[in-house]
Amino acid sequence: MDRRKKVKQALKTKDEAEALVRAGEIDRRLTAYWASLVKSGSTHAPDRFRAAIDLASIFGFQYQPFSEVIQLPPSDFVNRAVKLAEVGPDSGANFQALFGTAKFPEIRFSDLLTEYERIAKDQIKGKSDDQLRVWRNPRKRAIKNWLSVVSDTSLDKTDQYQALEFKDWWLERLETEDLKSGSANKDLNHLAKMHREVCKFHRITQNDPFRGMLFPSDEEPEKHPFSRPWVQDKLLPGLATLNPEARAIVFVMASTGARPSEIARCAARNLVVDAAIPHIVIEPEPGRKLKTKYSRRVIPLCGSALTGAKMLIELNSRTYSERTSSLSAAVNKYLSEHNLRESPNHSFYGLRHTFQDGLTALDVTDRMQTDLMGHKFDRPVYGKGPTLEHKLSVVKKLAFSLIS
Repeated sequence: MDRRKKVKQALKTKDEAEALVRAGEIDRRLTAYWASLVKSGSTHAPDRFRAAIDLASIFGFQYQPFSEVIQLPPSDFVNRAVKLAEVGPDSGANFQALFGTAKFPEIRFSDLLTEYERIAKDQIKGKSDDQLRVWRNPRKRAIKNWLSVVSDTSLDKTDQYQALEFKDWWLERLETEDLKSGSANKDLNHLAKMHREVCKFHRITQNDPFRGMLFPSDEEPEKHPFSRPWVQDKLLPGLATLNPEARAIVFVMASTGARPSEIARCAARNLVVDAAIPHIVIEPEPGRKLKTKYSRRVIPLCGSALTGAKMLIELNSRTYSERTSSLSAAVNKYLSEHNLRESPNHSFYGLRHTFQDGLTALDVTDRMQTDLMGHKFDRPVYGKGPTLEHKLSVVKKLAFSLIS
């Protein structure tokens, strides 16, 4: 804290009116200075970091990390040292403010709403308890969904791959739960605004991970299937250094159209590779429900899918069966880093839409399409539906080959 018993400062003017103005300004700056010193003793890390920023401003300097301060021109560095000697070199808060050594705050998504409310008081000012509840609930829901899909990441380490992971999770929900894109966009908008405002306030410098993540506002979410030549000639051959489990799941998905979560959670016994017609059985597992009752189905394994299924069986352990959301993040990141996304809008889940488009191009009946994709059939269901042999005649036309 400020150890001076008396504070004297020359106003440097003989004009009484000017002196009154300058005295008021000095009083304001001193009051702000003392408030920042009090804040710097707070147990709340973002408060302490913000205090360092405020103090630097009060002293007439921009707060800069120490790594940047030592790169400043010698005269600028000396000016900071002179100011430190003037305001009190024994104060740790003063040194942190002038030389950028304040500890950077780690704000996690679990703290995002609390932090947002602290800095966006205009959003909640004058609201009744019930209005506050209504205002908070969608933001709490968005954060809860994020935590269930991604993890309790810190804001400064959140990247576009995690945002894509969250978007893919919503894409699957829109498809299986018959939801509108507005439901997903509410989550994405709330997260984007809270993340952006909290980062801005605390000087957390990073690109906006949620930029470009919104779904189109029409009834159907926009889909971005990969073209078949891109999958055959570029994407599948480019997976050589992707971890074996994720690579195997991509192989199966490309030639079956199955959802990533369905493949990741599929037990080895349901990857039937030694039958006359190799196939994958998608069914509920103990403690694991399917997305919908229509998701239960059997799909022949051909081409890359058969190779992928054999790879999964041979693995000693599998990571993604328990946390399928991390699968999407890993694959999307790999596709980006290896230039395997056909456009910035393409993601891992687009392989399912590629398979769906293939069925449409073959003029496959609606009943066959729903049986293969795990969708609801909107007409009365009669008979047993397509046989495994009939499904094979379709799937083998769409299966991708792996060229060694």
